[in-house]
Amino acid sequence: MNIKSLLLGSAAALAAVSGAQAADAIVAAEPEPMEYVRVCDAFGTGYFYIPGTETCLKVGGRVRFDAKYGDVYNGDDGTFTNTRAEIYLNTASDTEWGALKTNIVARFDYNPHNDDSNGGAFNDATRTRLIGANIQLGGFLVGLADSYYSSFIGYAGDVINDDVISYGPFELNQVAYVFDAGNGFSAYVAAEDDGQNDDDIPGPASDWVDVTAGVKFDNGTFMAGLVGGYDESVEEGAIKARIGGKFGALSAFIMGGWNTDGDSANKYAAATWGDWALWGGVGYQFTDAVKANIQVAYTDEEVLAATANVKWTPVSGLLIQPEISYTDFGNTADGDQFGGMIRLQRTF
Repeated sequence: MNIKSLLLGSAAALAAVSGAQAADAIVAAEPEPMEYVRVCDAFGTGYFYIPGTETCLKVGGRVRFDAKYGDVYNGDDGTFTNTRAEIYLNTASDTEWGALKTNIVARFDYNPHNDDSNGGAFNDATRTRLIGANIQLGGFLVGLADSYYSSFIGYAGDVINDDVISYGPFELNQVAYVFDAGNGFSAYVAAEDDGQNDDDIPGPASDWVDVTAGVKFDNGTFMAGLVGGYDESVEEGAIKARIGGKFGALSAFIMGGWNTDGDSANKYAAATWGDWALWGGVGYQFTDAVKANIQVAYTDEEVLAATANVKWTPVSGLLIQPEISYTDFGNTADGDQFGGMIRLQRTF
């Protein structure tokens, strides 16, 4: 055997061994292509597609700290603080029946005055609430949301203490339909649970739902609207009308409410109303970062509430808002109350 034959034989043996080992080796699967998050701008800023679906998701929230002296709602003196966190989850997708949306809002509050360790009236300083959870399809809404009676024609001014004189209920279960004509005109009708259908909830049982309806025109510069609500439990209700507009940097509104029975309160008209209530306010946008607001409300029961504030946004997403308020409780209680507060809020 010559050297050439020996080398050829060795090479063949090595090739055979290598081939056998290769046959036993585990071959790694090809990695699947990475799917990056896609922006979904069809429903507004902040939405993105949930990977693998055609559903758009938006995640947001805010953290807020309030410090105040004097409670203009009940006349209490003293200092009060509250820290709040809110988480927002919104989904949206297109269907042959219109946009399908969901909305979830969870709220967490910490208020040391709610701690009964010092003899307070509540069990815990921390309070957790679900304040929004609803499904929307086209113009229909079902679930938990602010009453359209309060929100459809607008809240009572760009101030914190806007409801010292109440202008309606807020979070509640409902079934609602909103018709949008597309030219500034819209209307709604809603059936609301008054929260007294469960035996575990104090108060008289309700035989039926409460009903509200409204109509408005809003072209972005001028608006006028009318809403009404009927409280089935007491067989009374209320009507509110509002007009408002924007004139350059100036904005203004006036809103009035009428109680069908001024001698008693119902879900849509507070005891502080009497027969009627009025709200009015103006705002002025000095710069992109600074706005000032004033709101005044007055009722047939001679209750007067006034508030003024400045909203300063030094950087995007951060709000610093000092506010002063005054309430004269009129015929509903003795005396009056001044209050002042400051709010710091980060929204994301």
